[in-house]
Amino acid sequence: MTTSVTVCLCTYRRPHLAETLKSLEQQQLPDDVRLSISVADNDLLESGRDLVEEFKQHTNLEVSYAVQPQKNISMARNTSVANAHSQWLAFIDDDEKASPTWLATLLACARQFDADAVMGQVHTRYPAQTPEWISAGNYFSKSLPPTGSKLDVGSTCNALVKRSVLPHPKTPFDVNRGTQGGEDTTLFHDIHTQGGVIVSCREAVVSELVEPQRLNRRYLLQKATRIGETYASIFFTPLSPTGKSLQLLKACAQTLIAALGAVVLRPMGKKHSFRYVMKMMSNWGKVRFFLNTPPVELYK
Repeated sequence: MTTSVTVCLCTYRRPHLAETLKSLEQQQLPDDVRLSISVADNDLLESGRDLVEEFKQHTNLEVSYAVQPQKNISMARNTSVANAHSQWLAFIDDDEKASPTWLATLLACARQFDADAVMGQVHTRYPAQTPEWISAGNYFSKSLPPTGSKLDVGSTCNALVKRSVLPHPKTPFDVNRGTQGGEDTTLFHDIHTQGGVIVSCREAVVSELVEPQRLNRRYLLQKATRIGETYASIFFTPLSPTGKSLQLLKACAQTLIAALGAVVLRPMGKKHSFRYVMKMMSNWGKVRFFLNTPPVELYK
């Protein structure tokens, strides 16, 4: 029986898209796997069209291209999903390259653990102009537990998911999170709460090239804050008033503890202290959730 997989790929003004597509064409797949690609361009000016059309001229893969003109990452992801017609959907970012065995490894892991979704490993690549304290601290790295570990959230930076478990077959991503991010975390948590099995797979590797404009303190702190906000909105919303009060107190305490840690470690260098600054901002993001402050918008 043939297994069909569509890679859902969103793009926004990234020339690296060409490298991502090339890595997908080079996938080493079993004969019974049929691969296609669904590209959604979130740029009104269709900046990715020429790259995709050029790629289509020399590949045997089925490739679709669609434009989502409204600046909203959730709408773009939904567009890529709506144009996919496979049993399985894979996700990768347009600043990433897939290893040759990436997709085959994700599929094998799904079969081995009877999983509905699989999260792969992301290796971070830093450009030459990266500040030393950022590369030394490796602040853009993404941790993943040992292969086969059960997860309750996930990310579209490296993922495989069975289409049948999507809460909404063509619009699974929450458009209300389309400018702030966290739409993928929310989706996979919904799959988990509905009984879906999500597992990790360290052997399914993609590499991510960090964009130069993100290599700064401001972006890292904004992202840390948004992560805290997303975490709180997912896990604290269902709690009772008492439970929410306890989590607010805990988040306040953790914010202060992390701030103290940053001060203590500052003499050892920024690469040591800044991790605690990020922890402080992540916990502050949880506090912001309780204060009903406007969320950080990473994709506005």
